Amino acid sequence: MNKAVNDEFSAIHYYTRLAELAPNNQFRQAILGIRQDEIKHFDWFSKAYCDLSSSYPQISLNIKLPNTFQEGISESIKDEVETVPFYQSIAGRITNARIQSRIFRAASDEQRHGQIFRSIQSHSLY
Repeated sequence: MNKAVNDEFSAIHYYTRLAELAPNNQFRQAILGIRQDEIKHFDWFSKAYCDLSSSYPQISLNIKLPNTFQEGISESIKDEVETVPFYQSIAGRITNARIQSRIFRAASDEQRHGQIFRSIQSHSLY
């Protein structure tokens, strides 16, 4: 669960940078919308970690921020696709129904994010 918290924390920072690199306002707003979901997931996962372990997660930021929009979109697609089964596996091991539901919801959000990033990639005039 600590990894999920850190992944969300990293995604917030990554998407902040990616939005700055966006070539137009439409892409920027889509990325900022995804960033808002990541903030929500970070909050959910941090609270779940505290509920399940009675301690606070260890937060660290260990990511390479994108240098170009194209690089950032490609990495984002890869990350979102890899995150879905990871979150589903976490949810499958959780017995608390509220926490499990939120993790499954986050997995669904991540799947949607991947679709949004693929759409951006296909509509970008790199």
